[in-house]
Amino acid sequence: MSDVYRADRRSYYDGGVMVDIAEDSLDKATRLLAGISGGVYKAVGSALSRAAASGKTAAKGAVTKEYTISQSEFLARTKNINHFVRETGGGISVVFGFRGNVIPLIKFNTRVNGSGQIVTQVKRSGTAETLNRAFSAQISGHRGIFERVGVSRFPIKELYGPATPQMMLANEAVTDEIDRKMAETYEKRIDHEILRVLNGWGV
Repeated sequence: MSDVYRADRRSYYDGGVMVDIAEDSLDKATRLLAGISGGVYKAVGSALSRAAASGKTAAKGAVTKEYTISQSEFLARTKNINHFVRETGGGISVVFGFRGNVIPLIKFNTRVNGSGQIVTQVKRSGTAETLNRAFSAQISGHRGIFERVGVSRFPIKELYGPATPQMMLANEAVTDEIDRKMAETYEKRIDHEILRVLNGWGV
């Protein structure tokens, strides 16, 4: 199956890796910070930010060993999902994970061969794929790999590789490690962040 995506616009995105946050620690933060306006959001939000950073670090090495994308590109293309949901009964739950746009194919191992054809390799273990109808061009200040939809010169579509969450989800060992590292970091940080808010440090 090809790892090349044909998308209508660059804003096309795929959902992310979701990590469960232990309910008891969230309940603890809610209970201890009940008297401080926005306190639980500050404490949990800060702990989640640290957890996200550790998750990205755990993922970038594994993903870039499997895909022909640089670690800096991986980090730049991976965004955090981090928001709170107030439930009907008054409780709070957290939606947390990663999201990323599909990545322009030119950011992977993509080149023009001696015959003027586009050759791309998205996975390091995969074989290079020749795209007979594709071409490299700079359009509206953005250089990418494009393909004509029909026989006419226009319309054209840009070609993409997978989004970073898709790369993470493609390998269960990677997602398990991300989940473990993020949960571990969150649990280590949440008590400290609760204390920071209670003492007014940095708030």
